[in-house]
Amino acid sequence: MTEFNLPDSPSDPVQVHPEWLEWHLTKNGLISGVKVTSVHCEPMGGSVGFLSRMSRLIPEYSEPVTDNLHSLILKMGTTRPHFQEVADRLHVFDREVGFYKHIAPTTATRLAKLYASDPVGGSGWMLLEDLCFLEKGDQIHGLSNAQVSMTLQHIGEVHAANWNKSSLDNFEWLPEDSFWFRESLSNSFDEFRKHYELRLGGTAIAVMEKMLDKSEQLDAIIATRPRTLVHGDLRADNLLLGKPGSQDEVLILDWQTATKSMGAIDVALLIGGSDPPAERAGHHTELFDSWYEKLLANGVTNYHRHEAINDLRLGMLSALRIPIKVFRDFGGPDFRNAREAQLADVLILRHVNAAIDFDAIQALP
Repeated sequence: MTEFNLPDSPSDPVQVHPEWLEWHLTKNGLISGVKVTSVHCEPMGGSVGFLSRMSRLIPEYSEPVTDNLHSLILKMGTTRPHFQEVADRLHVFDREVGFYKHIAPTTATRLAKLYASDPVGGSGWMLLEDLCFLEKGDQIHGLSNAQVSMTLQHIGEVHAANWNKSSLDNFEWLPEDSFWFRESLSNSFDEFRKHYELRLGGTAIAVMEKMLDKSEQLDAIIATRPRTLVHGDLRADNLLLGKPGSQDEVLILDWQTATKSMGAIDVALLIGGSDPPAERAGHHTELFDSWYEKLLANGVTNYHRHEAINDLRLGMLSALRIPIKVFRDFGGPDFRNAREAQLADVLILRHVNAAIDFDAIQALP
């Protein structure tokens, strides 16, 4: 089988030709002399995945194959114009494929297996292990403190394995401090404030105003902090959850926003975006310690607790751009659908509440 008889890639993850799937499974050594006779495609994700589309592929084969090939996940680029622009700007498929090829093999935490891929900046496709037997995290519902703690321990292993590693500089696909929410949002703040000021309160609005006023200084400080491999969008929708204590207790998905930056930003994103304030009440310190103690246990040194707490506050301040960005990008106040309206609402209220609870304003110069 040569490159010359490569079938055209599908334009939609629910329209996969058997010949295309057979070609890639064969090329990557997953099958040999086996025909893919048909492929049933089940769409997945709805409005949850903004930078991609996904389907579950259930192939039929001419001969028996290993269990892991009975179903697969196909991930492709989005067709929504605004989100396609974001995906292209961030090179999301280059980043995710790069992560699975170069970082995942050296990471202790359980991750999905990548079987085949063709990254094209913000487009392309990935063929992944089907993990649908696990529970999908739900951003709107949120996570329990126990689930947040488990996730922070798993991302802590990723952070520790890549802490201040010079090898991260060798990956062209891995940018530095490149976050989907990091952009100038001052022109969008007045409209946001008009609709959320009464719900958030004067103190919260003042913190957001100060963050916007000093955003360049904030980003400059974050750029001086210890570097590691950061997920960049760590939240409930990007998690699969299994039985606590099992190898599948937490699987972190969607590494399309992987970047080299300050690890505490992932902690801020998860606590601020996915832990409902009522659930988190009284547990602030233990959640932080789930991550920090995992770093120490995995060999991170010369990173004192007070530094890590200040980094978490910096991350929560940076994440205060998320409420403004999701309100604008989802079309607020006239949101496109109920799911996006609910998602914007929880991200706005939770991130602001977390920044106040952790007294993040202390970290600003």
